[in-house]
Amino acid sequence: MKKRILAALLVFVALLTGCSRKETTGQWPSQKIEIDVCYTAGGTADTVARQLSALMSQQLSTTFNLVNVTGGSGSIAGQQVYAAAHDGYTWLGDVAHTVSGWRTLGYADLGWEDFYGFYAASSPYVLFVSGNSPYQTAQQLFDAMRGDPSMKWGNAGLGSINQLTGSLMLEKLGLKAPAVSETGTIVHVAIEGMYAGSAAIKVVAGEVTWSWCGLSDILDLAQSGDIRILGICDSSPREIDCAKGNYTVPSLLDDYPELSDLQGLLYWGFRVSRDTPADAVAKIRDAFQSTVDSKEWAQFCQTKGLEPAAIIGTESDEICAKLESIYAWGLYDAGISTINPADYQIPRIEDFSFPANDRTAAAQAWPE
Repeated sequence: MKKRILAALLVFVALLTGCSRKETTGQWPSQKIEIDVCYTAGGTADTVARQLSALMSQQLSTTFNLVNVTGGSGSIAGQQVYAAAHDGYTWLGDVAHTVSGWRTLGYADLGWEDFYGFYAASSPYVLFVSGNSPYQTAQQLFDAMRGDPSMKWGNAGLGSINQLTGSLMLEKLGLKAPAVSETGTIVHVAIEGMYAGSAAIKVVAGEVTWSWCGLSDILDLAQSGDIRILGICDSSPREIDCAKGNYTVPSLLDDYPELSDLQGLLYWGFRVSRDTPADAVAKIRDAFQSTVDSKEWAQFCQTKGLEPAAIIGTESDEICAKLESIYAWGLYDAGISTINPADYQIPRIEDFSFPANDRTAAAQAWPE
């Protein structure tokens, strides 16, 4: 009830501020830009937003103020950004899937089509166990799961993207295992303020057997040897410089092509309201492109287990629409959300095509 009241208040504020939104921005930017990051400090969303803003500030000749605003699966920050004037001075720091469940969870009547998404880095999903685990390959782990259906696995929380995609992986492989949060127990929609790498600590401690998340969240633990990565959900293998001995992580897609739908799902960056004046969007786009093309950005990504990306325009919209299908239906099938995604014309991932629905087709186009 409190969340719905907050949502109504923020929408009301948005209506009030909408009366004063500018049609043109003049000498934009003429003031500091705020990025409301909807995850806690230290996670990939936070570090990406901070590095992006540091580099983009040079391109835009302005300064940035980053604020971590957690809660409501990112919807608290999202509504705060949407309630601000749509003049290009308030951005949402997030992951491409963040807005995907807000409507079906009843948190906010907002979707990806209400924003322009700028995504500067990606990271593949990886499957991993502790560094001293007896399992040396993904097949060994999968065989063990079949022999022990009660085997526990960890993730950032029930309803998190890692839990949902991990469950989808198990479903595609015909495996069954109880999804547990990073605390080791079934919990509500999410553990607010946690990030995917926190579950890896439970793997290291032996409280859960394995986990599944983006490489960027656990690269340091892989390099130290505290965990061992058994497979990567990418078409190419990956070399790990491990203190206990370097090794090559094989591609899961070679042996399990049915997991191809789980490739290319993690993208970090920011959003701006979709009716931000076109001249501001153009300047943001130019500064964004120059930043992700820079050597500094490439070096940052390399140290974090990320891959540079420049996801904007129709490509960004299509990725976000695809993630909406995976996330919204995952929440609904798990019984976490009670609103049927079909009510919003969201197709299941196996039926996905772009544009996915009337909302997608009606979304305001990116400025030329």
